[in-house]
Amino acid sequence: MRCIEVTGARIHNLKDVDVKVPKGSLVAVTGVSGSGKSSFAFDILFEEGRRRYLQAIGLSDFPVQDSGFDRIDGLPAVVAVEQRTGLYSTPRSTVGTRTGIYYLLRQLYVLERGRKGDLRLRDLSFNEPAGWCPKCRGLGYAQEFHEAKIVPDPSRNLFQICEDGAFGGIKNLTPGLADAYGFDIGTPYRDLPPEIKKTFLYGSDRKVRVDWRSERFSGVFESEFPGVIPHLHKTLAKTSSAYRINKIENEFMTRVSCPECGGTRVGERARSATIGGRHIGELAGMSMAGLAGFLERSGTEDVRTGEGKALLSEIVRRLRQSETAGISYLSLNRSMTTLSGGEIQRLNLMSHLNATLEALLFVLDEPSQGMHELEKGNLVSMLRELKARGNTVVVVEHDRAIVGACDHVIDFGPGAGNNGGRVVYQGPIGGLSCARDSLTGQYLSGTRSIPRKSRATRRQVTATTHFLVLRGATAHNLRGVEARIPLGLMVGVAGVSGSGKSSLVSDTLVPLLKAKSAAKNGEEEDDAPPGGEIAGSLEGQENLSGCVVITQSPIGRTRTSNPASYIGIWDDIRQLFARQETAAGRGYDAGHFSLNGGSGSCPACGGSGALEVQLSLTSKVGVRCEECGGTGYRPEVLEVRYAGKSIREALDMTVTEALALFRDRPRIARYLKILDEMGMGYVTLGQPAPTLSGGEAQRIKLAKALGKLKRGRTLYVLDEPTSGLHDHDVERLLAILDRLVGAGNTVLVIEHNVDVLSYADYLIELGPGGGPEGGEIIASGPPEEIKANPRSKIGPYLYA
Repeated sequence: MRCIEVTGARIHNLKDVDVKVPKGSLVAVTGVSGSGKSSFAFDILFEEGRRRYLQAIGLSDFPVQDSGFDRIDGLPAVVAVEQRTGLYSTPRSTVGTRTGIYYLLRQLYVLERGRKGDLRLRDLSFNEPAGWCPKCRGLGYAQEFHEAKIVPDPSRNLFQICEDGAFGGIKNLTPGLADAYGFDIGTPYRDLPPEIKKTFLYGSDRKVRVDWRSERFSGVFESEFPGVIPHLHKTLAKTSSAYRINKIENEFMTRVSCPECGGTRVGERARSATIGGRHIGELAGMSMAGLAGFLERSGTEDVRTGEGKALLSEIVRRLRQSETAGISYLSLNRSMTTLSGGEIQRLNLMSHLNATLEALLFVLDEPSQGMHELEKGNLVSMLRELKARGNTVVVVEHDRAIVGACDHVIDFGPGAGNNGGRVVYQGPIGGLSCARDSLTGQYLSGTRSIPRKSRATRRQVTATTHFLVLRGATAHNLRGVEARIPLGLMVGVAGVSGSGKSSLVSDTLVPLLKAKSAAKNGEEEDDAPPGGEIAGSLEGQENLSGCVVITQSPIGRTRTSNPASYIGIWDDIRQLFARQETAAGRGYDAGHFSLNGGSGSCPACGGSGALEVQLSLTSKVGVRCEECGGTGYRPEVLEVRYAGKSIREALDMTVTEALALFRDRPRIARYLKILDEMGMGYVTLGQPAPTLSGGEAQRIKLAKALGKLKRGRTLYVLDEPTSGLHDHDVERLLAILDRLVGAGNTVLVIEHNVDVLSYADYLIELGPGGGPEGGEIIASGPPEEIKANPRSKIGPYLYA
């Protein structure tokens, strides 16, 4: 068949639509957020392709639920290239292991330096005992306890600190410590002498008197004071609970570069073998662009075998491909858990190109996310290369440049949720602008546009404007940067990928603000916050009352984490159901409506609604739990109704629908209204957190922050908040950010979106390139000045 034909698609909000996807084409699937485009691309095309694959490999004995469509003809094997960061949960998975380049490097070292059999592939693997650094076991970092994390609030006394940190029996020893050293147990930590602080943290051989009272023992005895840090070390050594280990590491420890391997992850044998004077761990620490250049210069002289030269050529070819993908600033040792959704997707796209696969259907989720305007041409080239190999490429996309480069477009809408789910237009890209019901077409044709500001309507920097002044920033590729951030404005931070935007804001400014806040509360001014010493100094923070950082990291990593639980309305909803007559008569409390293994959750799946099936040692898939039918609850719990709805039906409601259901519940309605206003009305209350994109997770965090908004003079830091947003939704987001600034706050936005940067009051641009070619501020000022600046890379694209 020449097309993939889908008949009667009705999953989620799709309204029994028929769609034809031309094979061998580059196809854009567009529409406002929540219009049904992802439901079509991923929940129908990809999921049906996956189901047929599972059937082909012998898992057909699992029952097939309602597939959400009547018929699909002509569907080839499907590959989904998604942005989900939650798929990577271990720091052992790196850019090098994901792309296979690190394995090729290992082969190269063995060929060139292991000809006498003294170097094996496993000796170069940081994921195997033979090759990893014994100190850090291949992680490249060590975990150390940090005073600022053990004592986050120095105004608390020792007894309170132990209660806050749940330091077990240590709490009962603190009164005896006070008696032994002659200080008042009520003294705040910040007012204690250094000797007492040291004893509290690290312990002492000196005996302290303990008056112990418990169910099992009561009495007075003497004991050495073990110290909080030795106590936590002992707990880590004894416990087998992953939850307990993660809690201690996340709450009380900080990562420092491994002192033995210098962060390179590999052991002594690997570090003794060099090419071009560098061992494999050092090469893996370079940016891919830098490594390609190094191997081209040094490798040709130091690699002597014919096999080695061929391998070297292939390594360099793959590294150069990272430039086309716009991720050449990443190093091979970069952990996959630290990448953004857009970086993960482009890395996976690069891997698929290297695999030379043909006659497949590739489904991509907004591959332009996180890309500068200069880099989008390379992305189009990659997509066209996939197509040229005989594949069909479907991209769910909002970016006008990417959509305009496609052969065919399928536009869903006209609105979101119940107002969407129809095919507004399908056909050649040229006809979309003439589709009157299409919001996408209206923005493409220019009949509708995102609001723009002129110099006269922007908030101006004046003689009375206060600044945050950051000096001497050297994190990652920053070159002693000095940045002046005007307060009370919407400030955009621009620059090509890897230019240093996140290094400046997330890795320097925010930690320095946290350190200053800790110092204000009594911590030593020069104490480094978690993560070690930060290079740089900060002035002007006294003009802020607080800092709210809203990132794209997941709001949770389990299926039972969802938007309702994150924004804080889930407890209210459960308590509301527990007060209903049926629930009260049966003695149900809020716990019966919990999905986290509560008394009302399904005993088979523990409330997740799904069971995992192991396909291989490294691959799992989720299938619906048959005992509860995917609801996550026992059937009797679902008999409890509020306004005619069960707890499961409430969770399956979109934000817009739930707003109508809970309109008489002010606290619940307040948060739902904020989500709805920022274009998130299509998300369901119970959507599993791992299925949310980074952009969706960030907007949910923003809604939570806005729901708690009580004061001005707050700095809001956002990292690409327009990810996953249609132009219509960008309009709504800008109105909300403008409202924040109008209330006396400052909004600092790391962005590539030209409409947002053009709308900002002030821009700071880093560059000129990425990685070692970046790290400088090349332009700053209102957009009109940036556009006129010849050094600016974003200037030519601004609407100013």
